[in-house]
Amino acid sequence: MKQMLRMFAVLVVFVLTIPFGQAQTLRGAQAQKSPPADAFLAYEKALLAGGLDGARPYMTPAKFDELEGMRASFGEDGFRQFLDRMRGGAQGAARRKQIEKVELQGEHAMLEARDGPNVLTVQFLARTSDGWKVDIRR
Repeated sequence: MKQMLRMFAVLVVFVLTIPFGQAQTLRGAQAQKSPPADAFLAYEKALLAGGLDGARPYMTPAKFDELEGMRASFGEDGFRQFLDRMRGGAQGAARRKQIEKVELQGEHAMLEARDGPNVLTVQFLARTSDGWKVDIRR
């Protein structure tokens, strides 16, 4: 009986120490140099340069559908204004410096970029077989 209890205790300790979807928070330079940050920046650059079709490789199908719905809802002019506002913000290295935090949870990430003193962009990402892609909130 004691041996059985000992084996059970070892099993419990083993199971409790396995990192099931352990969360990790990256801040500052670590967040800015992370693979989700790279994917986020590639997505924004492609979206500004080529619209939805140009950014499609950098987003999940769910995110593409979400943006298609937004374009349908706002109309072409409204969507163009949305992209123009994005173009007015920081890009490239300056945009990377605005990334403050990346929270990793298994195959999902949440990125926060400070656009201004009172403006925070929150972007969700998912790790796919093709790497990190911009996604919808899960």
